[in-house]
Amino acid sequence: MNRRRLRPVAVGVLGLLALTACGSRANDALLSQAREAQLNQGGGSGPTAGGDTTGSGATGTGTTGTGTSTTGTGTTGATGTTGATGTATGTTGATGATGTTGTGGFSGDNGGSTDVGVTANSLKVGLIADIGGPIPGLFQGAVRGTQAYLSKVNAEGGIFGRQLKLDVGDSQLACDQYQAQAEDKIGKDFALVGSFSLYDSCGVDVLKANPTVADIHSALSPKAQAVANNFSVAPLGAGWRSGPLSYYKNKFGDAWQHIGSIYAGVGGGRETWTSAKAVIQKSGAPWQGHVDRDAPYQPTDTDFTAEIIRMQQAGVKMIYMIAGDAAGNANVLHAVRQQASSRGWPVVFGGSAYDNAFLTKAQKAGDLDMAGAGPTFEDQQYALFFNSGDGSRIPAVKEFQTWYGRVTGGATPDLFAAYGWSSAQLFVQALKAAGPKATRKTLYAELKKITKFDAGGILASANPAQNQPGNCWVFTEIVKGRWERKDSPVSTFRCDGPYVSAS
Repeated sequence: MNRRRLRPVAVGVLGLLALTACGSRANDALLSQAREAQLNQGGGSGPTAGGDTTGSGATGTGTTGTGTSTTGTGTTGATGTTGATGTATGTTGATGATGTTGTGGFSGDNGGSTDVGVTANSLKVGLIADIGGPIPGLFQGAVRGTQAYLSKVNAEGGIFGRQLKLDVGDSQLACDQYQAQAEDKIGKDFALVGSFSLYDSCGVDVLKANPTVADIHSALSPKAQAVANNFSVAPLGAGWRSGPLSYYKNKFGDAWQHIGSIYAGVGGGRETWTSAKAVIQKSGAPWQGHVDRDAPYQPTDTDFTAEIIRMQQAGVKMIYMIAGDAAGNANVLHAVRQQASSRGWPVVFGGSAYDNAFLTKAQKAGDLDMAGAGPTFEDQQYALFFNSGDGSRIPAVKEFQTWYGRVTGGATPDLFAAYGWSSAQLFVQALKAAGPKATRKTLYAELKKITKFDAGGILASANPAQNQPGNCWVFTEIVKGRWERKDSPVSTFRCDGPYVSAS
């Protein structure tokens, strides 16, 4: 049996979704936890708007778009409607078609078919995501987020007379499927945009063999990010941002010298926490703290009572979790509230608890508003993209919420959707810079020039050209059952303290 281990980034549900495969399939215990952790729980979903987007919902059927166009006037064809939600039987929802498009107001020479996937009036990009297989709909948000941004661009007239089309491939939580989809998409699409799969490392060899094909997605494995033609809007890093650490030392005082942490013990969870712990305890640093006890947890662990008792005995005075998933975070919070509420421990998450699954589970257990219990905090590197407040203050967040709602029929966006939207935005920025006669080579060259990107304020600024993470962050607290900004700008990020390497 050939075992392959994948190390994903520990953000949102991903800290615990590292899947150990036998051959190319994920094992049942991890899949069980992934089902609980996924943000859109339930069966498969017929996906995204029309164009060339492939539906992933089991037995879902997409209706055909009936758009028309007036040649040369810039009027675009209407987008096909969303595939209907299906059940988890593995069949694919049909694709909504788009009408013939006009020139979008562009009257110059765009070169026609300048490269693979390009015609005079269309440009097709590929996306690979785990949307079928054993966990239907797992990363459907990434597909929808990417399609939402492309739909916005198309409604505005497209790019240099071309409408942008999305060609979706289902990697089905399988390494061989991801590799096959990468070969297929690179063979017929201009670039890869918005992909989201736990097996993205399985496309590395294909990308290396096609070095001018841009792969614009937030890599979930260091191996995938290390490929020269990968551009991540939220790059991985072997360290931690020091701004929150200095803030916690000042805010929590002695408790910062008595930290307890529970982290995902599979995939990248251990490595992520080990790196962050080294930064926290860096000798002589102004933010220096001390971890009294830390412990891994496994995908099937749901009761953390015994571990919280051991932390009490070790002298722990606060919890800091940065490598977990929605369900695991909620279960740890529940154990703290049940066993240590009288001690008033603050519980802090490092970017892994801002999602509806966490709030729903914690609210149902009665852990968010328990009298006398300590507060619940989070530091994260993205805006509060499903909060109405950030939507009203940050134009980019409002635009994201609006278009995501149009594509999905009003669904609440998740972190995967935000990454898909942002990846498509980065692609369009480089495509515009490459000019009307863009080729794969010129697109790649323009992406290598983008050293600062924040999706208009949806994400903390990072360097996608060199895949370097940023140092900015937002501090939030749960107030009356929802995450709200605290000690942070109302519409931007705090950028105090550098990103520090664990080495």
